[in-house]
Amino acid sequence: MKLYMSHTSPFARKVRMTTRLIGLADQVEEICTTFESAELRERNPLGKIPALEAPDITLFDSALICEYLDEQYVEAGGDSLYHGDRDDYYPLLSALALANGITEAAVSTMMETKRTTEHSTYWLERWDTAMETGIRNLDVAVLGTPADMNMAGIAMAACLGYLDFRLGDHNWRAWNPALADWFHEIAQQSWFTDTAPPEGA
Repeated sequence: MKLYMSHTSPFARKVRMTTRLIGLADQVEEICTTFESAELRERNPLGKIPALEAPDITLFDSALICEYLDEQYVEAGGDSLYHGDRDDYYPLLSALALANGITEAAVSTMMETKRTTEHSTYWLERWDTAMETGIRNLDVAVLGTPADMNMAGIAMAACLGYLDFRLGDHNWRAWNPALADWFHEIAQQSWFTDTAPPEGA
């Protein structure tokens, strides 16, 4: 399989962490690309990262790619990262949606602040509110542990890593100290450190 990705994208990082957690990293060639790449546009008409080229299908959107990878893992005998057969299935999916939404707000904030024209105070404040309230209301117990990780935890790890990387002035640890403690442990895992953006990126 080929993964078209960027080292700085939290959505690509979510996929990259997933491949490492489920033991498929050696089956996925990571190809660094840009939004302007014609090669990427052939795999994803929207020109967004990441995109996965598998033997049987080409997929884009990190949520869909992770679901596909999880299916391969389950077929090989692994336990689904989505816990479809457990009582915490819907709480997990809710936490996953929250993590993805916070990440989208963070990326939108970053893109807005990079604009050379006047920034939209309305949208920046709206995204800031989404990030803060989302983090304050996140139930850490649903995110799993290093020994029993799930997709909500992976998505949240990618999200918080991106906040530290691009929006360091957002003091998210004060918004949810329990989440800060959880992330401190997660940040020491090899699947997290191996996918960190390079310094100076």
